[in-house]
Amino acid sequence: MERVHLITLSDRAARGEYRDESTPLLTAWLKGQGVQGVTSALMPDDPVALEADLRRLVAENVPLVLTCGGTGFGARDTTPEVTRRVITREAPGVCELIRAKGGHPLAFASRAICGIAEGTVILNLSGRPAAALEQIQLAWPLVLHGVAVLRQTGPSGGPCT
Repeated sequence: MERVHLITLSDRAARGEYRDESTPLLTAWLKGQGVQGVTSALMPDDPVALEADLRRLVAENVPLVLTCGGTGFGARDTTPEVTRRVITREAPGVCELIRAKGGHPLAFASRAICGIAEGTVILNLSGRPAAALEQIQLAWPLVLHGVAVLRQTGPSGGPCT
């Protein structure tokens, strides 16, 4: 995959009260999977800003956008709702797999979704760094396949056969 954009949502980290550990952890893992360009943004749990960023990334034709955070039960946890406003089709099996295979019982409390907006796949991940890493590791084969089919290329970038 040529490019992945990672959006980490955290009010405290955006204010500098807390160190964002998700972005460096996921960036290192993605680069280890051969992702050539990993870009990222840290923002507060602001649904208006998130929606604008997601729509910009879709317009830029970014193949995969990962969000970290905002998938729980908190009042400011609105990432799935914002994602639903941007996508045109859901891919529920991706998050069903993550919830079913996740190593922590609280995985079932996640409201995360995955879906498609034009040529972009958007996947919500947990705001907890270890959980987000586990989730992308579980979902990676499905995400690679989904992006390849959506873009009509094989996982290595060649034509899909």
